[in-house]
Parts: sequence; structure tokens; C-alpha cells
Amino acid sequence: MKQLIKGAVCAIALALGTHAAQAESIALSTHVVNSTSRGIAMDGFDMVAYFTEGKPAKGKMEHRAEYKDRVWVFSSAENLNLFKENPEAYAPQNNGWCSWAVANGYAAEVDFVNGWFIDDDKLYLNWSEEVKERYLAKKDEMLPLTHANWDQVHSGLQDGTAKFFAHSAKPELGYIHPQPLPES
Repeated sequence: MKQLIKGAVCAIALALGTHAAQAESIALSTHVVNSTSRGIAMDGFDMVAYFTEGKPAKGKMEHRAEYKDRVWVFSSAENLNLFKENPEAYAPQNNGWCSWAVANGYAAEVDFVNGWFIDDDKLYLNWSEEVKERYLAKKDEMLPLTHANWDQVHSGLQDGTAKFFAHSAKPELGYIHPQPLPES
């Protein structure tokens, strides 16, 4: 059974563009966190910056912490310290997977630059800005579905049964991961 689960997780990891070594570590982890093939959570974005700066910022390796079996990076020592004090306050909902997708029973990558919003002091990420806007238009309906479906979607990510959509499956959208910040 362990080999079956490991194989399923490896298949998801390959679909995510990760390497076999990371796939094995995902299979052994209790958390399936949105991260790069190098184990950097959230494409290297500083999750605290969404709250403190009101916009996305890239983290730096000199400001890092381990959380949920991944490396989380921050743009400043201050943001790193805030995260260390209370990681649950700053970590995105659904381990960084698309809120719209989770509400609909599957998993998907996210747009860290334009697909985010904060509601009730919680960070949510979505596939794209358009999907975020659709989510927000139905927020009263979508939020409860997201929360209700997360455990099932997360279990499916762990055992390889969850449907998963990667930006790489739609190259016309122009997303690459790790996602860069646009030039100012």
C-alpha cells in the first residue's frame, strides 16, 4: 500500500514539475504544500508581506524558516520574525492551493501576484486574477465550500487521487513557476 501511495504522489509531483526526490519527500510528509521542486514554499513569495505591505514580495534565502516540511522565505527579518511568532496567522489557506479549485473539489496552482485576497485575516490564493474576482463575487457561497472541501482535497493530494490543474497545462496563460514579480 505504501508503494501505491508513493507512486500516486510521484505522479502528482511529476505533473507539478517536481523531481522524484521531492515526490518521495511529499509522500512522507503529512502536508502537501504549494512549493517548488527545491522545497521552497509559495514560489518564494513572502506570505507576511501580503498583510504588512498589502502586496506580494519575493523572499530572500537569508530570511527563511521551516514550516510544514518546506522552506518559507521572507523579504525582511521583521517579516520572518512575525511568521515565526505565529505561522498559522500568515500561511495561506489550503496550503497555498487555489481556493476556487478547493471549493469545487480539486487542486490547482495559483497566481501569487494577482490571484490573492485577504478575508477575515486569512490569506487566500487563486488560479488567476479573473478566478479571484469570480470567487469574491460569490464569496459567501465559496468560502464555506473551500473550508468544507479542504480536508478531502488535501487527502487526495496526499494519496494521489485529487484532480490537479497546473498552469503548465495552459501555456497560453503565460504562467511560469516559480512565478516572478513583474518589473516595476
